[in-house]
Amino acid sequence: MIGSLLVSTSLAFLAVAIFLNSNNDFSPKDYSLPPPPKLTGKLAPKLVKNPKRLLEGKLVGAESIAVEKNTLYTCLADGKCVKIVDGKIQKTVPLTKHTDCNGHPHTFAYCGRPLGIRRMNAEWFIVADAALGLFKINFEKGQVEHILSSDVMVDGRRINFADDFDFIDNDTVVFSDASTNYGIDKFMLSFLEHSGDGRLIQMKLSTGELTTLMEGLNFANGVQLHPDKSSVLVAESGSARIHSYYFAGPKQGRREIFADNLPGFPDNIRVSSAGNTFYVALFTHRSHDAPSFQELYSHRPLLRKLMGEVYQLLPEQLAERAFESTTADYGMVVELDLNGR
Repeated sequence: MIGSLLVSTSLAFLAVAIFLNSNNDFSPKDYSLPPPPKLTGKLAPKLVKNPKRLLEGKLVGAESIAVEKNTLYTCLADGKCVKIVDGKIQKTVPLTKHTDCNGHPHTFAYCGRPLGIRRMNAEWFIVADAALGLFKINFEKGQVEHILSSDVMVDGRRINFADDFDFIDNDTVVFSDASTNYGIDKFMLSFLEHSGDGRLIQMKLSTGELTTLMEGLNFANGVQLHPDKSSVLVAESGSARIHSYYFAGPKQGRREIFADNLPGFPDNIRVSSAGNTFYVALFTHRSHDAPSFQELYSHRPLLRKLMGEVYQLLPEQLAERAFESTTADYGMVVELDLNGR
């Protein structure tokens, strides 16, 4: 009895101490998500039979993947991008010249943390790096060009978290800035805060001109041009939905919800090879039978405040485990038609 009282009192004092010394800029908001769907019918999970594991343990943090027949291009947590042919790493191109890059969060600021990758033309790829900005990469020549620094300001805020992108045309890139408040090393705080600090930005490659297209997104993530060539999709991970932004046509300048109340939190979006559907990767699932962390604590901002402050005090490895503990132990891939169904 006395022992339990001492523990409870100690935890209370710890909570007060954390609040008194906390980061006042971290201010979780009260919010709600629609009741999660049931995983039945077309949403019933289908397990992949006999999946082939490629380079297991050698591709740490692979995120976006550019697929060209038997060749894959992707980038890793240690700031390197790789070309894979027939399941073997053929070329490795680091974004920076630093040699002590090991994929741990404290190295992201100088090694980079590349996420989105797409081919630009016959020679060059573009890569969105969460810590450093946008790069051009020529795998065959091993060349790297830094085309947009994360220090550049757009509407008074630096490019804090370049995540994914797509091309509107040969001179126009649209990319997501996942969180203007928190970088890749503290991304969990963006989910805990839920303050709508993500945005979608357009860049003219020839001039470097930058324009904000959308704001108020809760962790802006995957980006994909719609086959209609007049709109672009952006995943809003923290709200389990996908938006459309129209850059041409009769709806030019408008934004709409493309897909809402997904059975998980969307990451990358890619159009299928047939061009008539989209594949959406959900980094964890949510359902009627298994509500997510976001559902359980959306109306408890003070509790999320305490959790966020504790999270910031944890060492790297414990912080990573803390995030993993808030998500389900598997993700999903869903296929949507061109209308978001």
